Parts: sequence; structure tokens; C-alpha cells
Amino acid sequence: MKRQILFLLFLCLSLGSVAQPTWWMGQKKPYKWQIGVSWNAVDDDGRDVCQPFDVKQSWNYPLFPSRVMVDRYLKKGLSLEFAGAYNQYSTSKLVNDTTGLSGLFISTDLNTKFSFYQLFYPMKWFDPYVSLGLGLTHRDTYSQTVIANLNINVGFNFWIYKNWGLQLQTSGKLGINGQFFNSDADYMQHSLGVVYKFPEYRSRGSSTKKKYKWTKSRQKYRGGNKGKG
Repeated sequence: MKRQILFLLFLCLSLGSVAQPTWWMGQKKPYKWQIGVSWNAVDDDGRDVCQPFDVKQSWNYPLFPSRVMVDRYLKKGLSLEFAGAYNQYSTSKLVNDTTGLSGLFISTDLNTKFSFYQLFYPMKWFDPYVSLGLGLTHRDTYSQTVIANLNINVGFNFWIYKNWGLQLQTSGKLGINGQFFNSDADYMQHSLGVVYKFPEYRSRGSSTKKKYKWTKSRQKYRGGNKGKG
């Protein structure tokens, strides 16, 4: 599991190396707020690079949307994201290479996200991103039910209609425990859902209007003096 997460970290750093300030072309913020609702799947099988997408044996996922996300845009591709997810471990799935375990799963994350959409301009519909952050994970199946984790995320937004889009994301969660990186606490989390972005509306202040109207003053003719013969 750790190798999969480290590969995500390597991918984040590789993409970040091409993100130089010189290619930033946009002056207008692409959005102000972004919200999303998605399905999430947790892969906590404890195996390393062996069958990373073994949905049948390793993925725990509810049938209903179980992850929410709020994103606040900052500047130059950077944004701040808060996310929370709910899941349930099934006894038929592998948890640390063992079956027969079940319990509640809840995660909360705070991430700093960087978008690469300007690299693919003018393809405005394609919006890849990476993000790093910290989180807390509650799992009933562990003796230490609450564990802090380091988040490494790679995702894609596909803007399909106006401000509506689809979001696909893969996250590696490295458990921060007494040994800092505890392999038993590491897991992967995948999500697929719908996102909506609120554009930043700029109010028209008085500064955009002409305060003064400059015209040439004309002197009115008042005629001659009365009584002049």
C-alpha cells in the first residue's frame, strides 16, 4: 500500500515541476466556491502494489453518495478544500489482508489544491489537479480508532455543462502514528461524483461610472443695456 501512495506523491511532484508562474495566463478567477457530492470507495486491504484496483475483494463502498467537498479558490490555481466521507467496512472485504472485519469508517480532510487547467488551455473542460493535506480517519476495525493521516491526491474535473462537472479522484492516506508512517494505517480512497462551481461576480461600483461630464461652457448673450438709443 505504501508504494502506491508514494507513487501518487511522485506524480504530484512531477506535475508540480512543470507548473511555473510564467505559464499562468489567466487573470480572471475561474470560480469563487466549488462544492461536490460523490461516491467514495476505500481500499484498505494492506497489500502493496499487488492488484491495486481489486474492486471485488478490496473496495468498500456504499450504494449512495457518501462524500462531500467544499473548495475555496485563492489565486493562481491554488485553492483550499475541506472534505468529509462516510463508509462501512464489509466482512467479505480484505482489511489488512484479513476478512471477517466490519465497522464504521469516517474521514475528514483539509487539503491545499493546485489546478493545472491553464496548461491545457483552451480546453476549458479538462481540469486536472493535485493536492496535499492532513486529515483524521475513524475506523472501528482498528484498536486505535482515530488516526491522523497525510493526504496525497490526484484528480480530474471534467466540466461538461456550464458550471457543472464530473470529478474523479484517487487519494493515498499515509497514517501518522507513533512510528510516523505506520503501514497498517495506510489506505487508498477513490471518489467519483458531481461538482458545481460558483463564479466570482464583480459588483459594479461607482468607480466604473463617469463622475464628471466635461463640456465646454458657453457664455449666454444677455443683450445690450436698456435705455440705449
